[in-house]
Amino acid sequence: MKRGKATLALILLASLFLLPSLSAAGSKRTAPLKVGVLCPLSGPFAPGGKSFLRSVTLAAEEINEKGGVLGRPILLVTGDSEGKVGRARNEALRLVDSEGVKFLIGAYLSEETLGVVEVAAERKVLLLVPISATERITGLVRENPDRYSTVFRTGFSISRWAEMIARFISAQGSRKPAFLGTAIRWNRELAEKLEEVLSRQGIKLIIEDFYSPRRPVIKPILLRLALKKPDLIILGDPGKNSIQAVREMEELGLKTPILSVGGTLADERVAKDLSPKVPLYALAAAYRGASPEADRYFDAFRKKYGYFPSGYSDTLPGDALRILAGALQKAREWSPKSVASLLEKGTFPGVSGAYSFDESHQAEWGTPSLSGVVVRWEGSRFVPLKPEK
Repeated sequence: MKRGKATLALILLASLFLLPSLSAAGSKRTAPLKVGVLCPLSGPFAPGGKSFLRSVTLAAEEINEKGGVLGRPILLVTGDSEGKVGRARNEALRLVDSEGVKFLIGAYLSEETLGVVEVAAERKVLLLVPISATERITGLVRENPDRYSTVFRTGFSISRWAEMIARFISAQGSRKPAFLGTAIRWNRELAEKLEEVLSRQGIKLIIEDFYSPRRPVIKPILLRLALKKPDLIILGDPGKNSIQAVREMEELGLKTPILSVGGTLADERVAKDLSPKVPLYALAAAYRGASPEADRYFDAFRKKYGYFPSGYSDTLPGDALRILAGALQKAREWSPKSVASLLEKGTFPGVSGAYSFDESHQAEWGTPSLSGVVVRWEGSRFVPLKPEK
């Protein structure tokens, strides 16, 4: 009897030591999973940055409503890059070193994203790039796959942008396209790549010019452009200055169709306010009417925010989080290295389609399952063009 009481006492004593560790383990399983989000929430590209954040926020809410990732809710930790290289890098370091983030989504401009890529490489955190298109990102992965093993781009590459635009130019029968952009790395790279792709079709841009993103002086460029009499204007500015560009085109009497890369001009609220008197087209990763999944997302976005998304900077960041959540669920651990390994091999569903990655960690756009779409303004809404057009 005494021996039985002694044994029971030992079991109770042992349980006192085990309880804290069991409690800690349970706490770790249910503690929020921090995901860093880097985008410009102030400055000239703030509209795009805010759309970026809204997209990720909606995706996080949807994932959390379904139980999170392996029982852990996602907690977004944001950093305002301001569209500046140094600021983006510093915010990335803050998120990683001070907030303990192991997974990052961002940034926005190509210039600022390259600095964040270096942070991801130095700290070995996973970085998903949904917007920045510079070829340098995938170039770094190809050149040094060990150093940049945790960097992946889910959005369009410069080559994909150029191919989509060139295909549209050809479909429209344009022989005198012009490129008007803002003086950022992405626009300059895009114009150069577009020239290369168009040259294979025997087409040449009749003019390519750029205005400052912070102090735009656009009218003199438009006057030079008007003298060339283009039959299509590719407007490469995704920011709010594109509104000024369209208004000044109308003031000068330019009646040339416009193809926007999306962003601000693909926002239906903006298009309604502008009420363009020329055909207005925009590129998008996804759009309502293009697929059932896009319809569901667009309706959910409108329900939460009161308007339809434009289908790019307010759509792809959310897909980046969905891809991350799917990979974490399969990995069953919180290791950036394990997640990167799964991303290299797997296919992951999103609003825009099914994502898989090539050897440079670029999402394979241009496939039947991940293609992008061109939309046209029809007076009250954007409508996707049929693929054959």
